[in-house]
Amino acid sequence: MKFGHEYKVALRDEGFPQEWVESAIDYKHLKKVIKMVHDELQGLGLDAATLDRLRELVKAQADPPVAARRPSLPAGEFYSASQPELATITEEFIPQLRILVDNKTGTPLDVSLAAETKASLRRLVRHEMVLAGRREHLGNTIHVSPNNQSGNAPEQHDADDGELDEQTQESLDARWIQVPLASARDFFDALEPSFVQLDTIRATETRVLEEEILDLGDAVTNVVQPVRAGYETKRDISYRDLYFWREMFRLYIEKPIFYKSTEKSRGALTFAEAKENLVEYDTKLRETGLLAKMKTPQAKVAAQQFLDLNLHILKTMQFQEMNARAMTKILKKFDKQTHLGGNTFIKALGNQYPALISNRKSSAGGFSDSIAHDLQAEIGSKVLAIVPQLDDWVCPVCYGMAWRPVNLGCCRSVFCIRCIIKLQREKMKKCPMCNAEKVMKADGRNIDFATMEFLETFFPLEVKRRQKENEREQLVSDYGEEFVRRDCVIM
Repeated sequence: MKFGHEYKVALRDEGFPQEWVESAIDYKHLKKVIKMVHDELQGLGLDAATLDRLRELVKAQADPPVAARRPSLPAGEFYSASQPELATITEEFIPQLRILVDNKTGTPLDVSLAAETKASLRRLVRHEMVLAGRREHLGNTIHVSPNNQSGNAPEQHDADDGELDEQTQESLDARWIQVPLASARDFFDALEPSFVQLDTIRATETRVLEEEILDLGDAVTNVVQPVRAGYETKRDISYRDLYFWREMFRLYIEKPIFYKSTEKSRGALTFAEAKENLVEYDTKLRETGLLAKMKTPQAKVAAQQFLDLNLHILKTMQFQEMNARAMTKILKKFDKQTHLGGNTFIKALGNQYPALISNRKSSAGGFSDSIAHDLQAEIGSKVLAIVPQLDDWVCPVCYGMAWRPVNLGCCRSVFCIRCIIKLQREKMKKCPMCNAEKVMKADGRNIDFATMEFLETFFPLEVKRRQKENEREQLVSDYGEEFVRRDCVIM
């Protein structure tokens, strides 16, 4: 299926808001306008071969070899050292051909142009010269030499070029004429509103999504509060919902939906990759039955709100990525079919609208590059951080929960009290994380009571389990393994 048909079907069937569809790139119309530009250039004799030959001439003269010399030319012939090219007026965006011509006859001075091309361009130039005279905007008359197009003072040349310079100065009075391309202007007039509208939609949807993330954060905060002391007795809620949320978020963090931050693969994902990840995440939730296990209506509503938020991001991502792809393809098609050297223009558009045009070969689209990372970070800080994960509170020595938490004061690491006791018995003086000699100085004052209260609040089941493990280890230490062994012994 060709992209044009695929693009049309997606706009029609993917359920985008009507406002979005009306603002989408009119890919089919722009293709027709590109053909009009191509036909207009063909009518001027500027076919692909001519434009490519001119481009090679410009490239060769931009950095000529030391030994290279221009051949002697008959009187009246001239190397312009530049090709007819697409130029624009700063005040108003008007695509134009910029051509060096004889100031009296209007004949293009580039010797590499065919006679038919010169004749076509001459008719256009003479018309523009008449119009310019009427508007009293004749521009600057330029006396040019082979290496001086801009009207500046002539530069020093080799002896072989001196004779040519003298002939040119005597016989030619030349200047640049800018001839508007009507069809090219139609192309950019149709293109510019789409850029503005798409960028507006992107900015609007970003603000809406950020507000939804904040609302979701408030909802999640409300449903995890019941684990706090005395809260559950006042409302018909269950603290076990916290554990269901923790598992939901653990699965979400395990395989990010929209953005990868690993060293091996860092960057925004494509819509197809993000959709696959979201479907996989939804499948895991259904297999584990986490949504069905939630006890309170508030928790179920917040969970659905979380899934809807991800679907909203995915839908916005699909629309923006699809239009970014259409934009990139249509600009490449313009450059390929007109041969006007539009790569510079495309790069400029990419700088102005980075969310709509991406210069990367394997790109997830501008939306992913500029927004997906930010939204992923917003979800992480405003939503996922509300429900702490056990992995953030493990002891770096035994990799179990850091209960009772001990802070040596030399670094931010928190250790479990059992590991600190073992290190002291083994006469280990240095902190396992930063090598500061703090271990032997630790005592009851190093217990982090704020962290201990936090763990009791958000990890009540894990705290009870860890406390039993500590008590068992203490019994083994005091009385030996046989004292706590529960194996049945037959006498």
